[in-house]
Amino acid sequence: MKLYNKLLAWQSCLAVALAACNDTENPRVDLGYATYEGTALSNGVNQFLGMRFAAPPVGQNRFKLPQEVIQEHGIVSAKSHGSLCLPVDGLAFTPPPGQDMSEDCLFVDVYHPAHANGTPAQNLPVMVWISGGGFVQLLNENYNGTGLVEASNNGVVIVSFNYRVGPYGFLASEELQKEGSLNIGLQDQRAAMKWVEQHIGKFGGDPNNVTLFATSAGSGSVLLHTLAYGGHPPESENVNWRAGIAPAVWLPSVHKVEEIQYQYDHLLNATNCSDLACLRSLDSDTIQRANRGFPFPGQANVPLFPYGPVTDGHLLTGTPSEMLRNGSFAKHRPLILGSSSTEGTIFATQANTTQDVNDFLKTQFPDLTEYDLAQANTQYSSVPSTFPGVNVTKSPKFYQLSQMYGDMAFSCVASEFAAGLSRAGVDVYLLRDHVLDPDEVAAGFIVPHTWELQAVWGPEYAPQSVAVPGANSYDVGGVNHWMVGVVQAYWLSFARTGGNPNAAKAAGAPFWEPYRHGERLKLQTNSTTMESLHEEELDRCALWSKLSAKTHI
Repeated sequence: MKLYNKLLAWQSCLAVALAACNDTENPRVDLGYATYEGTALSNGVNQFLGMRFAAPPVGQNRFKLPQEVIQEHGIVSAKSHGSLCLPVDGLAFTPPPGQDMSEDCLFVDVYHPAHANGTPAQNLPVMVWISGGGFVQLLNENYNGTGLVEASNNGVVIVSFNYRVGPYGFLASEELQKEGSLNIGLQDQRAAMKWVEQHIGKFGGDPNNVTLFATSAGSGSVLLHTLAYGGHPPESENVNWRAGIAPAVWLPSVHKVEEIQYQYDHLLNATNCSDLACLRSLDSDTIQRANRGFPFPGQANVPLFPYGPVTDGHLLTGTPSEMLRNGSFAKHRPLILGSSSTEGTIFATQANTTQDVNDFLKTQFPDLTEYDLAQANTQYSSVPSTFPGVNVTKSPKFYQLSQMYGDMAFSCVASEFAAGLSRAGVDVYLLRDHVLDPDEVAAGFIVPHTWELQAVWGPEYAPQSVAVPGANSYDVGGVNHWMVGVVQAYWLSFARTGGNPNAAKAAGAPFWEPYRHGERLKLQTNSTTMESLHEEELDRCALWSKLSAKTHI
């Protein structure tokens, strides 16, 4: 009888795609190309870590579009994260303890409720995380999705993945263009999204209810996927996602290939290579030693983000602003877009003079003229040199510069896209993060870039602040802890419904009105409310919109 029952149990295991039917009681999933064994956590969440979604992008696959995933035999462990993708050398990025980095890095993680057994009737909404890092490093610190699954009352499936950055993901040249190997990092993202569409049902997720959520360059990626193929991808390039959440949204300059060819030429020179075949023949260590940023031609300093997407005539047919103005975007996906009150404070350098301001901006955007810069300096002349609660002395022009950069690359991106998409009938919800942490304010960062992360993931599951690592006001007992529930409820409601943040918002949280004529939600402890874009903001954003052909945003 015991043998008979065991056989029945194994038959049941085969009848569903997710099985926790082995001697160790750890869940297994058969994806066709591999059978992975994950971990059953004590809180009722199963996690599968470090699963491949594409072939290793090494050797002849280096600088190529993601290739079909390889077959793996036997039971493959999915109990630890895969390697993170290699950053541009010289950046101050330190991976989490015990985490390595490698060129072989195309891995995906899944967190799902153990009760979700892969039967269609029980399929749950899926939230797919796209990490930031400015396309030069992958700040995927292996966020633990357990907290969001718990916050959803075991009602969502969380997915995160790696994608190539720096030259591995965004090298551009005439040779690569002829081969069709441009914007590889974005294509990695789309390959991961296709993997979700094909396999997430086996983890109890609904492939027809997928919401992208992100921060920083990940949020910019959500916008770039909204623009992809002008909103009308060919069937072979289509990816299935329903809505997107993009706070701290940042867009890079998107140049033409010929404007970025110099990066490829520098890499050839640094490796003593003469062509792409040679670059692919090198070992990873040799490539990584040559992997650094270079100044724009005619500039002395390396820009903050030297690598990024380019116009390729297919995925991206122009700069983001051009495509927005031309209506070249998907018009059926609701979006949350947002920024913090002082996005630029972690990026701006100490600036004592107007010339210091101009030098910083010319390093990032070399096509800006002296007249353009003079206009900008006049527009921002009223920015104060300090703020209440700041306990450090910043240089006289620091906050002017940080506001300029924060507007042009972050805040105005959010409001301009909210306006343009809304006019086309897209449901857009705009926000301003003004959750004040005492330590962040005292250090002069006010509300820095990506400060929302601890509220989204939960403070015990998110990385530390990029500005003040010890900032802990989102922790239990902290002054901002209540905001964790508010933010998570808006995010989860949006994901469950495919675009409505209000359906299951937190008790006491305000109704979030969609963007029509400048409306946005201001997130602030004890003061979360709807507000309108300020007239001064609109004037500043109008300037950057006028200059978008020169910033290439």
